[in-house]
Amino acid sequence: MPSIQDIKEYEKYAAARNIHAMTQFSRLEDAKEFGDPEICGLYRTPRRLSESYRSVERWIKFVDQSKRGIPTTVKMNLEETTGLQSESPFDQLTKLRDDKVLEIISYVQKSSQIPFTERLAKRLRFLFDAAKEEFPDEFAISPESLNNFLTFFQYTPNLKYPDIVLTPSKNIQAQWRTASNRHFAVEFLPTGDARFVIFSPDPRHPEKTIRLSGLASIDSLLETAQPHGVLSWASE
Repeated sequence: MPSIQDIKEYEKYAAARNIHAMTQFSRLEDAKEFGDPEICGLYRTPRRLSESYRSVERWIKFVDQSKRGIPTTVKMNLEETTGLQSESPFDQLTKLRDDKVLEIISYVQKSSQIPFTERLAKRLRFLFDAAKEEFPDEFAISPESLNNFLTFFQYTPNLKYPDIVLTPSKNIQAQWRTASNRHFAVEFLPTGDARFVIFSPDPRHPEKTIRLSGLASIDSLLETAQPHGVLSWASE
């Protein structure tokens, strides 16, 4: 937490650079200059440019209020300008969801009931880390979606290892594909349903491809997909 001395140093800096003019600029070079994360040592970790911009604007407000004698508190304004306020309910929820996902991945790694345990756990951890790196303020993977995927994967006999990706909604999507006309992709929704796409050869016209998509519960997904020969390429 910055000290009173930090505030005084910042006020000197603001006066020297006429920082009030900041509200008028739009050039990226100026934004980088005024949003410098090293200003007075207030930022301990790199921040997005927009966050730095808003932070300095709050400093301007604080300096103006102080000079005009408007009552304010150091604590309140330091929290506003440095982003050190107490963790919000949203942040807490994000952390809880991330912790849950990490627990599930740890379970996968140690489980003897889930196939491809080491490979699967490694892939899930990669997706988790990649999602957190790209969007650090958001939860990485929907724990409900992950749980539904593992349930299907665990209780569907002899499934081959799929390609596993994340959808923009942070849901798990698994794909089994051996050819352009042998493709089975499933997005596991948090609700317990699955959104699926099937490409399979037309039994009456093998040179043609049947293309299907739909929504089914996890419990009925395999029953829905089987008539289209999905298991002929998605299972051992």
